[in-house]
Amino acid sequence: MPRGTLQHHFPTEADLLAGAVEHLAERRFSQLTREFEATPADADRLETAVELTMSMFTGPTFWAALEMWVAARTDPELLAASLPLEHQLFDLMHNSIRDIFRREFPDDPRLRTITEFTIEMMTCLAMRILLTGDLDRHRILRHRWGNAIRTLLGEADPATLTRPVRDVG
Repeated sequence: MPRGTLQHHFPTEADLLAGAVEHLAERRFSQLTREFEATPADADRLETAVELTMSMFTGPTFWAALEMWVAARTDPELLAASLPLEHQLFDLMHNSIRDIFRREFPDDPRLRTITEFTIEMMTCLAMRILLTGDLDRHRILRHRWGNAIRTLLGEADPATLTRPVRDVG
């Protein structure tokens, strides 16, 4: 691509970085939807939704966004380019994940809260995995979160939350 064309669309390096992250994220959200739609009918679709949400936080798109956030903390120009993108991408992420949950639980008013909690939890787990590398512990936590969602939606007995998790595959 000619440099002039690139500079026309992305006048600053910060705009270019934000544009790259935006492009990667939009592709990942589309892929997430396709992966969920390909889930077999006999699979645990709620657990699949939780795992697919987590997958958004363990790949190169999330790591690129995380690096940009860290850099933006001390770079006012990058911060200015990142904030609108962050709001746009989190809205897109919330809508994508809420739509997946909505397929399993149509018209449930609790889905917005459950979606927000799921995203926040998966963000935290992803950062812990980055530091600890402890995938097994986090797999158990994701499984427990799926049980908590079922409980919040009235589909599981609250006692399921206190049962020990032995082997989550």
